[in-house]
Amino acid sequence: MYSVKIMLKRILKYAKPYRRNIIIALIFAILFECAFLYVPCIMGNEIIALFGEGFEMSQLTIPLIKAFSITAAGTVFGILMGRLLNVSTYLIIRDIRLATFKKILSLPVSYLDAHYHGDLLTRVTHDVDQVYDGLIHGFTHIFRGIVAVILTMIFMFMTKWDIALVVVVLTPLSAVIAYFVTKLSKKSFAVQAAVNGEMAGLVNEMVTEQKTVIAYSLMKENTERFNEIDGRLKTAGVRAQFVSSLARPTTRFANAIIYACVATYGLIVVIRDAKSVEEYPALIGMASTFLFYASQYTRPFNEIAEVTTELANSFASLRRIFELIDAEDMVKEDTLKEIEVNKGEYEINHINFAYQPERMILKDISFKALQNKRVALVGPTGCGKTTLINLLMRYYDVSSGEIKLEGENINHIKPSSLRKSVGMVLQDTWLFKGTVLDNIRYAKDGSSDDEVMTAAIAANAHDFIMKLPQGYQTIIDDDEGLSTGQKQLICIARLMLVLPKILILDEATSNIDTRTEVNIQKAFNLLMDNRTSIVIAHRLSTIRHADLIIVMKDGRIIEHGNHDELIKAHGYYYELYNAH
Repeated sequence: MYSVKIMLKRILKYAKPYRRNIIIALIFAILFECAFLYVPCIMGNEIIALFGEGFEMSQLTIPLIKAFSITAAGTVFGILMGRLLNVSTYLIIRDIRLATFKKILSLPVSYLDAHYHGDLLTRVTHDVDQVYDGLIHGFTHIFRGIVAVILTMIFMFMTKWDIALVVVVLTPLSAVIAYFVTKLSKKSFAVQAAVNGEMAGLVNEMVTEQKTVIAYSLMKENTERFNEIDGRLKTAGVRAQFVSSLARPTTRFANAIIYACVATYGLIVVIRDAKSVEEYPALIGMASTFLFYASQYTRPFNEIAEVTTELANSFASLRRIFELIDAEDMVKEDTLKEIEVNKGEYEINHINFAYQPERMILKDISFKALQNKRVALVGPTGCGKTTLINLLMRYYDVSSGEIKLEGENINHIKPSSLRKSVGMVLQDTWLFKGTVLDNIRYAKDGSSDDEVMTAAIAANAHDFIMKLPQGYQTIIDDDEGLSTGQKQLICIARLMLVLPKILILDEATSNIDTRTEVNIQKAFNLLMDNRTSIVIAHRLSTIRHADLIIVMKDGRIIEHGNHDELIKAHGYYYELYNAH
């Protein structure tokens, strides 16, 4: 699917906005090569003069100054060309990196769940850097090489067409060797890149779940697992480096054969065409010039061989990047509706859902969540409560049935339009590295400091925030600095800042002490007025006043009603409630 030809075409699309720089760089490359190809002509003529009668060393002054000036000008052109190519390459890589980052933000949750997070991180960082290294070296050499080959060929045919023909006929020998070595390198580096992504995924797991690994004393087992992956990476890396290292000696050997053939044939031409001793200087000058052209002609093939490793590695990484960029988005927003949510009423009609086709998680779920009503989901772990919430947020699509919001199937609504009307607090918290103020403001960009503070007061977070070293300006992150309960209060403050039409609370107060929970619950009660509320709770005492309690087990709704109705029914809810 991702052949080198296809990947090159896509790189050219990324290069299109910077084509002006590339065209100017091409002009500089032509001037650079012309300058260095013209100098041998000057020196070849001087060889003729050396053998002439009455030659004096002073005669070399003007030609040497001329050669030096042209060389200096060529150097300047080369520097300008390199500068433009480097800038253009960096901008291309910047756009590719931005495309991968945007893609991760638009991918469905199912894709992220199915891939190592460390592997995805590697594609955005390490793989993009590998492409940059390959383009900055490989692309520059190829760019200059193509110009050098074309111009050198023109100069050779203008100088002596029959010797030029010898060079052109023998050139495929070097090109074919380089092609096969590059092909083998590409396969080897593809394996290396895949194993490298697997290792990054394992390392990411070990870093994020370090406490769990230590708690269960699994250091030895995970070290063995790492060693196994590291062994495969070593094998793949050694093979890739060995295969790519063959390019330089083999192509140089082929080019040496070409050079020897040109030198031999040039000598034959000198002997054959010289009708007198006086003609030898001109023919020798021509032959020396031609030998320089022959070396210049084969130089690009040598340079390409030298960057084979970077090129093969880059294409292996580029394939992984394009696989990520081409992953199917969850939805195409431009084909969907933008709606104004007024009541925030959900209607769930006979939905079924499975992460894997052979294992159905939710089975024939139906209920309504109405404005100013509180719906509570209860049931044992694994019964599908959180999965149902994921469907309401459209992190996943239902397998069958439909979910309606404001009477409209959510499959026809832009996810951004849906989610901006929903405030969600989960049992798991997430904070980014930044100030407390910015962490709360994350839910509503542009909100004032007073609005943030009001939300924190409503969430009962203001008191502990003011006790932090710099108050709301204290730098925090998700790993350290705050207790789990404090982090959850900040997440609740985000919800208080947004004041959405729909509230979804998944064990929102599970990590908070009882006294604070009572205060938070009072704030939630005020917030729930005139709003649709869906609550998941294991502590049944917190949902006694819910308007509708849905009892789930094994992915089905087995009971529904309010607290009093379910207690009177003496069913599963009655057993759960009394078990507490």
